Amino acid sequence: MEYAKILANQVFIMFLLLAVGYLLFRIKLVSAATNSQLTSIILYVVMPCMILSTYQMDYDPDKARNLLWGFLFSTVSLLIAIAISYIVRIKGDPKKIATEQFCVIFANCGFMAIPLISALFGQLGVFYCNTYLTMFNIVIWTYGVALMQKKEKENETVTWKARIKPFITPVMISIVIGITTYFLQIRFPAPIESAINYIGSMNTPLAMIVSGIYIAQSDLKKAVMNVRIYGMVLIKCFLIPLVLIGVFRLIPMDPTLAMVILIASSCPTASNSMLFADKYGQDVETASNIFTLTTLLSIISLPIVILIWNL
Repeated sequence: MEYAKILANQVFIMFLLLAVGYLLFRIKLVSAATNSQLTSIILYVVMPCMILSTYQMDYDPDKARNLLWGFLFSTVSLLIAIAISYIVRIKGDPKKIATEQFCVIFANCGFMAIPLISALFGQLGVFYCNTYLTMFNIVIWTYGVALMQKKEKENETVTWKARIKPFITPVMISIVIGITTYFLQIRFPAPIESAINYIGSMNTPLAMIVSGIYIAQSDLKKAVMNVRIYGMVLIKCFLIPLVLIGVFRLIPMDPTLAMVILIASSCPTASNSMLFADKYGQDVETASNIFTLTTLLSIISLPIVILIWNL
């Protein structure tokens, strides 16, 4: 119950930050182009710094063991989400099915999960969340791309460099560097560590403000009027988390690690669902609608999921 209250309070704070972003766009203080630049700053600078900072801790055998288990359990949670996503193929529009499945599978684990987990568990929570973030990136750039690719591109010859390029991102590089520094106990000089910490601390407010700007650009009225979207929202916000709770209860897991992966998996649809839909010629409007409604509903769904987990 205590975690559910803390999470509810933190989610409410997140929505206040979302409201700031929404308002900034509506009063035309920021533009879509500005938001794109802010997104790049988060993905290329802020988030990598935050990840690096979490690995600057003393080595602990139990934490190291949990880190390795985290990669396995994160993979399991994503595979479960992929399996459940096939429900949306029932009576679905062939032109929208790929987008709907993508939105159901992939959660906003960078922009929303990390701020929430940081508030609940501090540096250790983000340390464990990096395992989910790593597997998320691997799955989204393999299965996710395959899911969203248009059929006419399937027969194109893909070079080795083209296959490996999506994985060479600042976030993935920072995770590799972070894990290396953790296991080898390499510490950054004090001034560098302080600078990294300062930059990383911007992740929560900046990520939420950017998400609010994305919501301001969506057609909320159209999203609310689309009945099928509610099915996607219920699958994403409730069905997948409930199945994960059932599976995780059967596995002897560290309580903090289990809750971290559960929160990361239960977050609303990933903001980059719209970017992938646009890049691969899928339904951007559907992605935007699901992203908006799952984000708005998460103020209720996330505390409920944690409350059920703690029963």
